[in-house]
Amino acid sequence: MIRLIDSVDIVLNKQFSPELLADLVAGMPKRAKQAEVARILKSFNTEKQADLLGYLAAKESESRVEDVISFWLVNMVYCKASAAVIREVEKRSDVYYVDADMKYVPGLLPALVAEDATDASGYEITWGVQKINAPAVWALGYTGQGIVVGDIDTGCNYNHHDLRDHMWTDSHYPHHGWDFKDSDDDPMDNSGHGTHTAGTVASDGTTGTQCGVAPDAQIMSCRVRTVADSLAESQIWAAMEFVISPPLSPSNGGDLITMSLGWRNAWHPRRKLWWDGCNNVGAAGVMMIVAAGNERSTSPPYSCRTPGDVPPPWWNPQNVGTGALSNVISIGATDSDDHYASFSSRGPVEWGTVAGYNDYPYPPGLTRPDVSAPGVDVKSCKYNSNTGYTQMSGTSMATPHTAGTVALMLSKNPNLSPAVVDSILEMTAVDLGSSGKDMDHGAGRIDALVAVNYVTGSGRPDLGMESVTVIDPPPGGNNNGRVDPGETAKLEMTLHNYGDVTCYNTVGTLVSGDVRLTVSDPTGT
Repeated sequence: MIRLIDSVDIVLNKQFSPELLADLVAGMPKRAKQAEVARILKSFNTEKQADLLGYLAAKESESRVEDVISFWLVNMVYCKASAAVIREVEKRSDVYYVDADMKYVPGLLPALVAEDATDASGYEITWGVQKINAPAVWALGYTGQGIVVGDIDTGCNYNHHDLRDHMWTDSHYPHHGWDFKDSDDDPMDNSGHGTHTAGTVASDGTTGTQCGVAPDAQIMSCRVRTVADSLAESQIWAAMEFVISPPLSPSNGGDLITMSLGWRNAWHPRRKLWWDGCNNVGAAGVMMIVAAGNERSTSPPYSCRTPGDVPPPWWNPQNVGTGALSNVISIGATDSDDHYASFSSRGPVEWGTVAGYNDYPYPPGLTRPDVSAPGVDVKSCKYNSNTGYTQMSGTSMATPHTAGTVALMLSKNPNLSPAVVDSILEMTAVDLGSSGKDMDHGAGRIDALVAVNYVTGSGRPDLGMESVTVIDPPPGGNNNGRVDPGETAKLEMTLHNYGDVTCYNTVGTLVSGDVRLTVSDPTGT
């Protein structure tokens, strides 16, 4: 009998260009865009993985390989393989690297110890939901209706009376999602974390406590392994694929991802692949709301977890550092007095040592988190009771408050891009701590009412920035498409109108967020 090594991830050299992917699907309706992103990436990876998969199939017939899974969010293949096969795969010219690290380390979930909550005798609205002004948004008629939130977590007690009417439905997935941990169609929660986060997004108070920010949103439950190893990374990427485009229902995906988990830097997550994957999720128009982590005691630039350290989709001029954007809105935690939580991870983060990007060298690094939300003593649904509640603390709890707020925004205008959502959340946040965006609170604590009021709904133009091109020909520049020290360049910005009314006479003002950059002609038309 040949011994197989678990959790071998084979990462190929070729990855699809995120810029090209975004261009190929620009302007498409949301659900069609998601399905097309999946189709393009599947087609690309099928071609690039063909030789490798043929080799693995041959070894599978010799009982040297088993459980081969092809991914499309990133160009990667998972399998179990013998040591000899792994050595051969590592030598292949089409393979970037092979990761067989299954060392056990602590769990992924940045939540503190849960406590049973004493239920009030009458109806109540939790302090976090009230703090961010969600009830005032419901009064305007926006309750998250029509919006699907992919909750990548420990599963969900979909029988809880506060949640059972607010679960994603699809005839191919009778239990409202998928269990990637056990590879079946039943993502029932057996630990509590996922039910708690789902409740903060969408529970409706049927059994006494209104703890959901967007009580008419739908939860798509994706249960994953929560031990911080390479197998968990693979399962979470598969879950991200599912939210974009479920295999049996490609056009019935989710609108956003809430992810209250992450890897500490010391656990050696594959950070380049995380950034690559988050780029592709963003190209599909699906935004990612991710916990920053509970490691405030860890010194920057490694206090925030991955992927909560992946760059955002929108550049706040108050951010520090230099580098590319991606698709992660990073969330810190606050308490009922609007102080940052004693555990909430702080910025900045660095990407200067990550091959393939080498962005945001530290110092100064990149500003994290982007915004903060209630995350201390948060009451939400209990996993082992269909009517009960429990309290938890952590950036895990702040993240679904933000995801619920995004669901409210999308119920007003479902066509908002990740960049537009991020910009609104940051510009409307209640500024806390140091003036402006800081490394403790980000841009501040979210305010759902101000954010939703800022959203442009139907019947009006709705402009979002699609791309920025640097034009730097000689003699003022070196024609490399970026602004280098000493250069003079022009910027060409492409806007997209997501509204249903034509927009005329648009004028934009350019403002430098960096003392090293001077804007000589600030007005663009």
